[in-house]
Amino acid sequence: MGRVTTGLLTPNEVVLQLAELGRELDASVRTLREAELDAVQKRHTADLVESRAFVDAEGSAELRKHLARLGAAKAEDEALIAESVVRYLRTKIRAIELRVEIGRSMGASLRSERQS
Repeated sequence: MGRVTTGLLTPNEVVLQLAELGRELDASVRTLREAELDAVQKRHTADLVESRAFVDAEGSAELRKHLARLGAAKAEDEALIAESVVRYLRTKIRAIELRVEIGRSMGASLRSERQS
């Protein structure tokens, strides 16, 4: 539903907009799949970097833990950003689904008005 209209939509316009939303939803779901895979890989990498830094560090367990966190900061940042992208895409998909439901309701209203 990319364009703004000033009047009521025709049934054909509702159908076209629902088809457009369907394509947008499909594309977003594919993007989400790729983003989830990226986030999982980056989370795994961050965990491994932190574990390796912990094992390689010297000192008390508490000191090694903090040194490991510092050593894994870049990988952790990348993982957090990737996880944020996944959350955004899930929110976007929910919004598109809501727009589809609104479009369906509009279509049903238009059909009932035409039958009256």
